[in-house]
Amino acid sequence: MSHAGDSLPRPGDEPEGALRVQDLDLNLLKTFNAVYAEKHVGRAALRLGITQPSVSHALGRLRLLFRDALFVRTGGGVEPTPRAQRLAASIERSLSILQAVLDEGAQFLPASSRRTFRLYMSDFAESAFLPTLLRELDERAPGVVIETLQIDDSQFNGAIESGRIDFALGNFPQAFSHFHSCELLRERYVLMMPRRVAERYALTDRFVLDATVPPTLQFISVSSHPQASALLDEHGLTSRVRVAVPNFMVVPAILYRCDYALILPRTVARAFAPLGEMAAFEIANASTWPVSAYWHRRFDADPGHRWLRALLMELFRIGAREPYESWLAIPPNLRPPASGA
Repeated sequence: MSHAGDSLPRPGDEPEGALRVQDLDLNLLKTFNAVYAEKHVGRAALRLGITQPSVSHALGRLRLLFRDALFVRTGGGVEPTPRAQRLAASIERSLSILQAVLDEGAQFLPASSRRTFRLYMSDFAESAFLPTLLRELDERAPGVVIETLQIDDSQFNGAIESGRIDFALGNFPQAFSHFHSCELLRERYVLMMPRRVAERYALTDRFVLDATVPPTLQFISVSSHPQASALLDEHGLTSRVRVAVPNFMVVPAILYRCDYALILPRTVARAFAPLGEMAAFEIANASTWPVSAYWHRRFDADPGHRWLRALLMELFRIGAREPYESWLAIPPNLRPPASGA
């Protein structure tokens, strides 16, 4: 009895003499493409950078494989047979696809790329770095997309190892030691308040938060930064906290309408300065910490990753160089006075 499955081809059932991919040498396809384009064996050899006998030998192998003359001599060179004409478009397309695959792994063209990079940033890194990075991408890589992800601390290392995120920007002491990183800058906490509040209390630019604090000044606490809360406690200011918020996003709106102060990273203070004419002051005993870019070493050779890495270093690896306005995305007409912190 016959079964429907009996008519299905099985491995090894190819017609006798059928050409298989493993029988092909890539150089043969390149030779075919060159001869078809040049219609001349000598010019094809020059195009390929090989000798004319080598081209003739390759054509001989092609004729055996395809069981067709492929190219026949004419007075001015060679002309393709009907079989060669049918093959030409497919061979050229296959070589183009292969070249595109090779190019993708060897170079990154920012001006034409549509790649998406996924970044994980701490809240202050997102506020301080993202506007400047996007402004630069608008100029250099208008098709590149930046996606910022929020992940739990417990997922941080796994997200980098899996490639779920390309870069993490911030201070992450929990990062695995085998991750690669580069320090972008040294950060420290400062005291910030609306300039109108500083003027009301007659605080000069030389004011330092220590034992002397305006007696009626009230504070915002940012719960995502326990070090800032520790500084408030160290200076006896915890009882003056008027509002506690989870991150810095709402801070400019609060300070625009309310006469409060807060302790925050200096870079964020610089980023917020043009949003409400803020004043910033140093804090006694405020330690510094590194803000770094982290990535997995398996992406070191990826062209796109290397390009973005170099851009991050160019834009933000400023060390102790100031003013920060040189890289923060602050239009010149909105920058705070040079006398600020």
